[in-house]
Amino acid sequence: MKPEMTTRRWCHSILFSLALVASLAWAEPVVEQETERPDARAQLDVFSQGLESISARFSQMTLDPDGLVIDSSEGAMVFQAPDRFRWSYEEPFPMEIVADGKQLWHYDESLDQVTVREQPAAGESPLMVLTQPELLDRFYRIEDSGRRDVLRFRPLSDEVEFEFATLEFYQGEPVMLELLDRFQQITRLELIDLERNPELEADLFEFEVPEGADVLQGFEP
Repeated sequence: MKPEMTTRRWCHSILFSLALVASLAWAEPVVEQETERPDARAQLDVFSQGLESISARFSQMTLDPDGLVIDSSEGAMVFQAPDRFRWSYEEPFPMEIVADGKQLWHYDESLDQVTVREQPAAGESPLMVLTQPELLDRFYRIEDSGRRDVLRFRPLSDEVEFEFATLEFYQGEPVMLELLDRFQQITRLELIDLERNPELEADLFEFEVPEGADVLQGFEP
């Protein structure tokens, strides 16, 4: 696979991933009860109440249709309600994806290239559609995953470039997201040390184009 194709696919995957992650971090952590725990959708509804911000580290990998790992990466992310985030790839290739509330910026350090486009609205793109769980019912079809801690859903629109997603909870917190794309590849995102409502500096969600970097308009993930 060509490096630029790998970079584009990583960026594509993380945009969908962040859409889901951002929707999960609202409200006080769910405490396990002795009675039967709520299903994944109920856990999402509880966890998505009262979100102001989140931070987490992540580990991401992409598997081919045979289950072989073809890409892997790690880094950190932050989110500020209602629509600002910064997603930082640290290894193996440094990249930044920043949403400032108006524009979406993608900086590929290895290419010294910045791409920018208008930030999609929550109701128009899977990037932010899950920041409000009620939008899940409008844009996705929830399917039976067979597990109480796993939420499985499929986009209603044929234009969305993944076939279905599964979101796994542990003790009321999201811990893993998997996306099956049109190439039958799986992107698996694991969340580590997720912190709910940390204090975040406003300049985390500002992007300054590095000196000498090429800037392209109209980036499509």
